[in-house]
Amino acid sequence: MIDLIRDVLDTQVLDRHKRPMGKVDGIALELREGQPPRVAHLEIDPVVAWRRIGPRFARWARAITRLWRRSEEPYRFTWSQVSDLGIDLEIDVDAQNTQAFDLERLLRERIVERIPGSG
Repeated sequence: MIDLIRDVLDTQVLDRHKRPMGKVDGIALELREGQPPRVAHLEIDPVVAWRRIGPRFARWARAITRLWRRSEEPYRFTWSQVSDLGIDLEIDVDAQNTQAFDLERLLRERIVERIPGSG
């Protein structure tokens, strides 16, 4: 049995190539009548993380992340995509193809690639 808050929330997420994607910032549960809740999806998102502290912080994070994000929605993945849960949580996706990598992609395109000798 897994304690979601203790064992999953704030756990480092790695893609299939063991690249860090961020941490699990949110857990969404699906409520089912007459049955226990189940994990609908897990979220990686700075706005979700800051919302845990307070709504004002979430608004600030949303305003800042609009500078680089393709979508207002958090990056979500299902429990079926989890391939291993240990110290880190490994999921079967390529991080570079997800919006979880939007900031890294922006920094690479606008800053790192312009540094002489970086290519």
